[in-house]
Amino acid sequence: MMKINLLETSSAEWLDVLQRCRHDSHHMPGWLRAAQHEGSGKAFAVHVMDDGHELFVPLLNRDINGKDWDASSPYGFAGPVVSDDAPDGFVDTALSEALELLRGRGCVSCFIRLNPIVNAPWRSAVGTLIDHGMSISIDLSKSEAEHWHDTSHGHRLEISKAMRAGVTVRLDETLETLPHFIRLYNASMDRLRASDYYFFDDAYHYTLARELGDRLRLFVAEEDGVIIGGATVTVSDGTGILQGHLMGIDARYRHRQPSKIMLHAIRQWGREQGYRYYHLGGGLGGSAEDSLFRFKRGFSPDTHVFRTQRVVVDPGKYLALCDGTPSVLEDLSGYFPAYRR
Repeated sequence: MMKINLLETSSAEWLDVLQRCRHDSHHMPGWLRAAQHEGSGKAFAVHVMDDGHELFVPLLNRDINGKDWDASSPYGFAGPVVSDDAPDGFVDTALSEALELLRGRGCVSCFIRLNPIVNAPWRSAVGTLIDHGMSISIDLSKSEAEHWHDTSHGHRLEISKAMRAGVTVRLDETLETLPHFIRLYNASMDRLRASDYYFFDDAYHYTLARELGDRLRLFVAEEDGVIIGGATVTVSDGTGILQGHLMGIDARYRHRQPSKIMLHAIRQWGREQGYRYYHLGGGLGGSAEDSLFRFKRGFSPDTHVFRTQRVVVDPGKYLALCDGTPSVLEDLSGYFPAYRR
């Protein structure tokens, strides 16, 4: 008999499920608590069990009007987690039952960001699956020579030039440079005129560091004792996935290409530590054409598809929130949920 539970991040069962199922650092309760602290909604997870098979979906409960709410994955790639031996049909049955439970509690829609690596085999007929483009990962089982071969000619030249100039990269084990990194990251986002989506208050960074512990690593690039760049990555020991999180550089040292030497150093560290993937993500908005995608592609030929899943949980309420325009239920490929545009 199918059993559905809604778990809070403090629930011991949350970690128990993750021990049994393939997951990433973005599925950890601490990742959700940091997102909750950021004001993105109240963190919870749906856990479905049936005959030993499991479906687990971490989500944020986002208020709409004080009565109704919608569910959304947090920033990152906290897609569904499924037990390895789940039979065909289990996912859709379990997900449908879970969403029916949420509908009864006032949920109007559900937006899920799939994990490009963990959810690569994900197939579901519930709602609409949208392909957003490619994301890039580095295969850390390759040798140093293979990694260097996969690096574009331009990246190789600039990494070598920075090394000759004395730029070094180190892992900051104590996170003593976190305040400096936060300043560099914010300045970088200001310089790039990034949208609000890419800005986080200082407390978010400290919350994430406290919640994830050694699952969050900070690398800093330095020249003559000056920090010229920083990058955070999350670590998942069970699946061997490093996820690139945030990066910031000192504009005065752009000629040293600190972002390139940091990625080079992080992949070297990941390879030496025995991890399997270093996921860099994709371009802005999933684009395979922009400069960010081309920058990342210069480190690896390996790509994954980034997808989202959109479900209208309560069509009547969804329609009412969209001023009764029937077409919003026919095509979910645009901004979702449409009433939050």
